[in-house]
Amino acid sequence: MTIIKKFEPEEIKKGFSKKYISAVVAGFFILMLAEIWASNSVVAYGEKLEKLSSITKTLSLENQILENEIARQVSLNRVASKSGELGFSQAESIQYIR
Repeated sequence: MTIIKKFEPEEIKKGFSKKYISAVVAGFFILMLAEIWASNSVVAYGEKLEKLSSITKTLSLENQILENEIARQVSLNRVASKSGELGFSQAESIQYIR
């Protein structure tokens, strides 16, 4: 008895197989999750940066106010009036010891 097998030509499949399509869909899903995570991280860092920026502006303004107060306290007119109140006066005649 002889075995005769007919070799029929394989049908040419059109399109992509289900493996490739599911791999592409899974890849897109992973990329979508990565994009959502990245945008969420950027927003969180932006909020932190905004807080730091507002703190910097507040501290800069406070520093300027304190510098102005120091300049007012050590001005020559204020020092002269305080020294007059405390009894210091300008020397009229200077005497030297030889």
